Amino acid sequence: MPPALIVIGCILAFFVLLFTVRVRVNIKMKDELELTVIAFGARIRILPKKPKKYNLKKYTLKKIQKRDEKAALKAQKKAEAKAKKKKEKAETKKKANALTKEQKKAIKAKKKASRPPIPDMISLFKEVIGLFFGRFFSKFHFHVAKIIIKVGGSDAAKIATTHGAICAALSPTLCFIDRHSNLHTKRRTVVYIEPDFTSEKISMDIDVGFSLSLGGVLSAAIKAGWRFIMGWTQIKPTPPTDANNSTSSQKPTPVVNQTPSSSELKAPQDDTKTEN
Repeated sequence: MPPALIVIGCILAFFVLLFTVRVRVNIKMKDELELTVIAFGARIRILPKKPKKYNLKKYTLKKIQKRDEKAALKAQKKAEAKAKKKKEKAETKKKANALTKEQKKAIKAKKKASRPPIPDMISLFKEVIGLFFGRFFSKFHFHVAKIIIKVGGSDAAKIATTHGAICAALSPTLCFIDRHSNLHTKRRTVVYIEPDFTSEKISMDIDVGFSLSLGGVLSAAIKAGWRFIMGWTQIKPTPPTDANNSTSSQKPTPVVNQTPSSSELKAPQDDTKTEN
């Protein structure tokens, strides 16, 4: 088989795998928070973190000196970059101070004219965000296995207030997830919240998770990005207005029709006198 066909086949297989595989995140909380990610058949534990293992071979004198030299070189490069940035900033400030007031106004007006109108940008961002999250939540699957919350506290009034607040927050949240995405429950799913007057703290036993398709997220990002690019090209910046030419100076001065006086209405007299 030609190598080109092998490369094309590998690329196609990668994209097929990318658009079909789902990534799942499991969240459990009882004594401590457990966070696990399952992707491509691999199970990766994020929380709680595994205890760090130290390899004594990495702490020899030679390797320690090499790490110190590398850190010193990195710090030197960082200091040089900072000094260069400071010098460029001082030069820019010096050039800006050398400009006249009219030149500064002209530069500011030019920058303002090149910016697109803010209302158009706000509407475009709202449309792009709505498009992305609309497609994102359609591919989002939320799984509930168990949510048990026992509300304790120092006194009965505080327990009742906290219990009411948690109930008021949990129910609309699950309704929102069910309305805008895919909510899955098992046959033995348990969801309840109860006050516990014998305890002084809140105890939770939670087992939930969510999954999403990488291809769905990628397609949503591509579609939203394409819509942003097309909308950005259609937005035209506001044309600059000349501050020196005001609207009042551009209007023609009205001419007032004056009525001629009686002396002007008389017929012109001939300078030559008639002789008798």
